Amino acid sequence: MEYDEDTDEFPRPRRAARRVGAVLLTVALAVVLIGCAVIVNLAKGVDRPSGAAATSPAARPTPSDSPSESPSPSPPPPPPTEETQTTEAPPPPPKTTKPGCQPTYKGKQLAKSQVRKYLDTASKTKYWGTRAPAAEQAIRVPVRLLYAIADQESGWQSNIYACDKGVGIMQVMPDTHTWMNQRFGTTYNIDVPADNVHLGAQYLAWLFSYYGAQLKTFKADGTYNLSDPTLLNGVISAYNWGTAGVDPAKGKAGIPNGQYVDNVKALMEFCCEDY
Repeated sequence: MEYDEDTDEFPRPRRAARRVGAVLLTVALAVVLIGCAVIVNLAKGVDRPSGAAATSPAARPTPSDSPSESPSPSPPPPPPTEETQTTEAPPPPPKTTKPGCQPTYKGKQLAKSQVRKYLDTASKTKYWGTRAPAAEQAIRVPVRLLYAIADQESGWQSNIYACDKGVGIMQVMPDTHTWMNQRFGTTYNIDVPADNVHLGAQYLAWLFSYYGAQLKTFKADGTYNLSDPTLLNGVISAYNWGTAGVDPAKGKAGIPNGQYVDNVKALMEFCCEDY
């Protein structure tokens, strides 16, 4: 077709052909751009639908949709922490045994020198986690207290099982064992001597916090004064008796097992030097 100088335009058929060409060129460019985007996504490891298909639950395959692929197992829950655990007191130990009952022994008795090593380690152990208040984190059970309770409870015998169900060096009760592991998220084994000592020390650490908070026996630096006689009486009493009925703030009236407390405090002074 010839250009019309009078109208300054091409005839209509040529104009229509140009519009069609422009549309085809636009479509071609769009296809090229989409193709490039797909290639880039594949190179990045992106292989998921976009828009509603990416977020709709119906678009996600279920185990029944893909029987050959089992879902990944969920990670185990984190261990309990001081912030998520109850402060409820542990169960009390039994107070009576059958008349004439004698303790039994299982396995080999450890040398007392080895027992001492376990007790020394426990005295340096931090039982309260980093999420606990600073006063709890600072608690370290006095080694002389551990020596004395181990001597009073078992004579440092690692393989003794008492008639009241107390186990090992620290004569830990099975119910207390379960409670302490749940309370602190630990996995101590009551029948393993090293763990048995840790369970007893862990319980004492809990008792120092339990009664320390009640009595407000703080030192100048904000930590509990573990040598305070009133606090110490309550901790020793409750280790043997349980917390029910033990109120050291009441003096002797709040200590139902005064003889036991006196024995342990005396042992703290002179026991175990020859072990």
